[in-house]
Amino acid sequence: QPPLCAEILAETDALGFEHMTPVQAATLPLFLSNKDVCVDACTGSGKTLAFVLPIVQLLKAKLADGSITAPRHADLTKLVAMVVSPTRELARQIFECAEKFFAGALPGVQLLLFVGGTSVDEDLSLIRGAVGKCSVVIGTPGRTEDLLNRCVGSSVETREFEMLILDEADTLLDMGFEVSLNKILEHLPKQRRTGLFSATQTQEVKALARAGLRNPATISVQVANNTQVTPTTLQNYYCLVGHDQRLSALHHFVQSKKGQKLIVFFSTCGSVDFFTRVLEELFKGDEAIPVVGLHGKMPQKKRTTNYDRFSSLESGLLVCTDVVARGIDLPDVDWIVQYDPPQDPNFFVHRVGRTARAGRSGCALSFLSSNEDAYVNFLKIRKVPCEEMTLPLDTMEDVLPNVKSFILEDRDLLEKGTKAFMAFVRSYKEHQCQFIFRFKELDLGAVARGFCLLQLPKINELRNVRINFEKTDIKTTDIKFKDKAREKERQKKLVVIAKENEARDKKNAEMREKKRKRPLEEENQKQPRRREKKKGLHQQIVEEWDELAEEEKLYKKLKKGKITEEEYEKVLLGKA
Repeated sequence: QPPLCAEILAETDALGFEHMTPVQAATLPLFLSNKDVCVDACTGSGKTLAFVLPIVQLLKAKLADGSITAPRHADLTKLVAMVVSPTRELARQIFECAEKFFAGALPGVQLLLFVGGTSVDEDLSLIRGAVGKCSVVIGTPGRTEDLLNRCVGSSVETREFEMLILDEADTLLDMGFEVSLNKILEHLPKQRRTGLFSATQTQEVKALARAGLRNPATISVQVANNTQVTPTTLQNYYCLVGHDQRLSALHHFVQSKKGQKLIVFFSTCGSVDFFTRVLEELFKGDEAIPVVGLHGKMPQKKRTTNYDRFSSLESGLLVCTDVVARGIDLPDVDWIVQYDPPQDPNFFVHRVGRTARAGRSGCALSFLSSNEDAYVNFLKIRKVPCEEMTLPLDTMEDVLPNVKSFILEDRDLLEKGTKAFMAFVRSYKEHQCQFIFRFKELDLGAVARGFCLLQLPKINELRNVRINFEKTDIKTTDIKFKDKAREKERQKKLVVIAKENEARDKKNAEMREKKRKRPLEEENQKQPRRREKKKGLHQQIVEEWDELAEEEKLYKKLKKGKITEEEYEKVLLGKA
């Protein structure tokens, strides 16, 4: 109570939802009774419908009784509800879910999606398409803030705004969106319904609830026995495997799960780029396994294409970062593999939550090094039970030689692997659980072998560190790009670099020669000056003696009477 409208019930039946989940049963009555809610429920519990259905129901009722009216001016759109989500993929998923209910129950309300990766002009054209109507915005924090800053008062009015939803609220704060959220709240009226939805209730979320909600009802839906925070339908495993064996272990594991749908999580975008290419090469052939990559630095168009592609696959492999860890409901995922444990321990639960959703069963496997096994007890304390799984590490195929052969054929893989290695090392050094993931205990040689490096890059993190790694004799500059256009461009750059190096070497040689000659030149310049100085003093003495001798002769002439006294004085005065 209050009951849902017929259009909502028809759509839930069409989607095959016969019963409400516990979080929906607890949230809907409170939200529909105009209360603010702060909801904490495990992943895959149906939180999205717990706020989409109240939005549709309340807006339909208020439009029917005239509480919400058309915009005051024909060139305005009236913003009546908003959902803010941390990632583009999650915002898009919520949008697609809401579309199904809006089409039947609220055909006159415009549903708008605002996420990064699109131009400002595209966003403004969406606003122009909604003028004269009421609108509901679903978007990411930065783009939603930008929309409100640009349009409130000019093309968007918020006078009768009804509902604000902050989905995955803890992630919104962890990702540094607090400033954007505060700006969004400033643009919206205080008389509104607000819902905070999250899988974990952090202190920051509670602080946001105090600031943005009015007397909220707190809803916490836990697993029945309260001994774990993950769904009971999830089987959670770990395997102790070194960094230089992980790729072979993953290859063996994926082959053993052929026909199933798997998600593999890596810690960095660089690792996703590198291992996507590597796994594509390894799983080529007659019985190829589709491999799709996804991370936050991809262009938006490619992100959307890859997300849609994996969603539509019956079986295959998604290689991704934590951009997929929160809220995303990818259908029928059988296994989650954590190649790298997450930097933020809170993300462990969110990662494994991509399977075993809505009551379905699922499994998860995490790779750990032998010096990282304390992580298992750490998870147990956090109510995430984990069982050990053993893989045939000694007998399984070693795929690293194959990968090295791929690298020798294509420079793109060489560069991707080097960048991925550097990004992983820096990521590991900044791990939030440094008491478990100690950088000093990281086997950097094994990591380098795991990325199939031919030689170690020169980075600060590797200085003054003893590394058990054997460098190959292969000259990496001889490795070419498979892409002929890229190789042609590289060769041009090499010519330019060679000329620059030659000019620099010539200049350095000239400077060295000049530096070598400088002391000799200075010494040679000092010698003449010394000689001139000595010569000048001697000449002066000689001249003085000559002058005295001359005066003496003149005086003798005066005595002998050969010259007069007047002539004598005249000569002396003339000399003076």
